[in-house]
Amino acid sequence: MDVIIHFDEIYLKGNNQAFFYHQLIKNLQALFKGARAKRIEGGLWLEGLKEQDLSRLALIPGIATFAPAKISGNKLEEIKDVLKTMEFLAEVKKFRVTANRSYKAYPLNSRAIEIAIGDYLRISRGWQVDLKNFDEEAHVDIGHDKAIIYGKLRAGAGGLPTSTTGGVLCLLSGGIDSPVAAYYMMKRGAEAKLIHFQNETKVTEEVGEKIFDLAKTLAGYQPVVKLFIAPFAELQREVVMKIPAKYRMIVTRRLMFKIAAEVAAKEKCLGLATGDSLGQVASQTLENMSAIYEATPMLKLNPLVGLNKKEIMKAARNLATLSISERPYEDCCSLFVAKHPETRAKISDVLRLEQGLDLSTVDNLKIISYNISMN
Repeated sequence: MDVIIHFDEIYLKGNNQAFFYHQLIKNLQALFKGARAKRIEGGLWLEGLKEQDLSRLALIPGIATFAPAKISGNKLEEIKDVLKTMEFLAEVKKFRVTANRSYKAYPLNSRAIEIAIGDYLRISRGWQVDLKNFDEEAHVDIGHDKAIIYGKLRAGAGGLPTSTTGGVLCLLSGGIDSPVAAYYMMKRGAEAKLIHFQNETKVTEEVGEKIFDLAKTLAGYQPVVKLFIAPFAELQREVVMKIPAKYRMIVTRRLMFKIAAEVAAKEKCLGLATGDSLGQVASQTLENMSAIYEATPMLKLNPLVGLNKKEIMKAARNLATLSISERPYEDCCSLFVAKHPETRAKISDVLRLEQGLDLSTVDNLKIISYNISMN
C-alpha cells in the first residue's frame, strides 16, 4: 500500500525544512520494515506499507494528515483510469471532489477539474454529489507531470518528527502517566530516552516484563528507545530508616532527579521529563513539585501538567500503553506513600532532613542500559 503524507509544523521551518523531512523519512523507514519514503511535490510518499500499519502511522510524530493513495499521469483520462481501480473504504452514497494544482500551467483550473472528475464518479459509480455532508472525498492533486489521487484524509499525530529538537530523559514508572509524557515529548521532536528506578525489594519477572513492554510500545513511535534501569534498593533502605514517613515520597523523588540528571548529562540530554499532573497526587502540589525539582538545576518538562486523569488515560489507551500500565506493579514511589503525606513541603525542611542521609551510593550506582526497538 502507498500513502500520501502531509505536514503542518514542518512547513513553518523555512530553510530548515529539509532537515525535518530527512528525519521523518529516516524515522518512517526504521519504524515500518520494508517501507520506503521519499519527498514529493505536495508532501511525502510512503511505499510498501501494510494495511494493519495505518493505525500506528496515525501516531507517528510529524504527520498532520495521510491517506492511501495512487499516482497517475496528470491528464483527465489517466486520472479516471486510476480512479476505476481505487477502493474507497467508506460505503459511499454522497461524495465531493477536491482538486489542487501545484502545476499552475495546467489547462484546467481546480474548479473545472472538480466538475469533470465529479461528473465521472457520479455517472460511473452512481454516487450523489454533496459538498457539505459527504461520505467520501476524492482528492486530486495535479503536479507538473503526474497526479496524486486519494480519498478522505485521516488525522495524524501532528507535531515534529522525533529526534529533531534534542534529547530528553523521561522518568518512567510502572504507571499510566509517564509513558504518555514520554510520547508527548516525542511529538515535540525530542528524542525520548527512559530511566526506570527498579524496586529491587519486589523484583519479579512480571515487573521487568512490564517496563520492557512499555519501552517497546513507545519504540513503535520512535525508531530506537534507550532504557536505563537504576537499582534503588540501598537508597530505599536509607530513606526508610532516616526520613519521616510524610517526607519519604518527596526525598525519594529528589534522589531520582539527582540520579536522572547525572545520566541525562552523560547522554547529552538537555532536560528531564515526568508524567506530573498538577494537583493529581500529594507529590504534585506546587509546593512539593518545587521542593522536588530543586534537587537539580537541569530543565524539567511536564507535558501532562494541565491534563486530568481521564484525559491522560484516553491518550494511554490510544497509544496502547494503558493495558500494560494497569498490570499489577509496585514501583519505588508507591512504597513511600504515607497515610498522611506532606502536601506543602518547605525546601528548608527537606534539605535539613537530607543531611542525615548517606548518599555515597548515588555516585556508584550500576545503571544498566538497553536499546529497545520494535523490529
